[in-house]
Amino acid sequence: MHFTRYVGMDIHKKTMTWVALDVEKKLVGEGKMPMSALGAWAQKYLVKTDRVVIEATGNSHYVHKVLSEYAGEVLMADPLGMHDRTRGRRKTDRVDAHALAEALASDYVKAVWVPDDATWRKREYASHRRALAEQLTSTKNQLRAVLFRNGLEYIGRDITDAKSLQYALDSRMPEMTKGLYQSLWRVSQALLKEIHRVDCEISAQGLKDEECLRLMTMPGVGAHAALIIQSAIGDINRFETPQKLASYSGLVPRVSKSDESVYYGSITKQGRSLLRWIMVEAAHAGIMTPGPLKERYERFKRKGKKHQEAIVAVARHMLELVWHLMKKKTVFRHARAVYLQTKLRGVLRKAYGRAPKNAAATMAKTLMGWKDSPATAT
Repeated sequence: MHFTRYVGMDIHKKTMTWVALDVEKKLVGEGKMPMSALGAWAQKYLVKTDRVVIEATGNSHYVHKVLSEYAGEVLMADPLGMHDRTRGRRKTDRVDAHALAEALASDYVKAVWVPDDATWRKREYASHRRALAEQLTSTKNQLRAVLFRNGLEYIGRDITDAKSLQYALDSRMPEMTKGLYQSLWRVSQALLKEIHRVDCEISAQGLKDEECLRLMTMPGVGAHAALIIQSAIGDINRFETPQKLASYSGLVPRVSKSDESVYYGSITKQGRSLLRWIMVEAAHAGIMTPGPLKERYERFKRKGKKHQEAIVAVARHMLELVWHLMKKKTVFRHARAVYLQTKLRGVLRKAYGRAPKNAAATMAKTLMGWKDSPATAT
């Protein structure tokens, strides 16, 4: 398509600033308006011969969806990739918008992939689940801190159980401090209840999705992890090799090469942090199951690797396996029947409150294509 205008937009929560350039990079329009007027402005100003660029930020998915109805093409730029274009002595919204428009006209924009609505909603839900877990961890730490400040320590199994509350109430802490502990304990119960509800919904969703079920055949990957992996990756076809997927997650080492000297540093940690986090969590769980993942971890340990280094290496290997599972629409062939059935039984119970007799065994057998009894398959 032949474009006649290049529009750069600097968007914020409440306002947006736009600058339009022609094919010769001459200014043909600019302005500032509230975000609430975005739809009306796009309908009035944009045409199909316009090419628009915005930076990836909190509300960029919504802005991209609105603008795509009227403009010929809308790109979402990687903020890090545009950093050298938007920095300088003068930094205003207009300057940033002009720099984006100029980069677009020069075909210099480093665009990021924009997920479809279904994938985006899954990402939001996965992020919400992680945020709930972080809030629960913070609340647990506050409960322990209250006891610690008063010279106490709860040695029970879980700081959020009823015995913990009774321990605090029976202690010699001041009444106001006991009230504080009760308040934090009630917050933890509300978070646990909400986490359970979200997990039930995720489990039900995972049982209806064939790709999630295939991912769940891997040790350490449950319904929650499968949803996060699926939503974070999106379209697997945009990654040509497993190594590129690993690079997208930031699980690959930094490389510094000059002439014949090559230095490998720590992992880059650049890319989707949620995907990197869930793969490390899955690796921790995966090495607890007998099989190739546990053997790989132990092999790294024998080579002198520290625990965390070995875990990261296993996480990267698992992500590369995920590429094969999603690309080839296959399952993890080394899955053990007894572990897979136990996992599916737990997912069924979370999703529907119960696991009908032999349901997990039948699911595992159908999923893996086992011809013999799944109870004896290895």
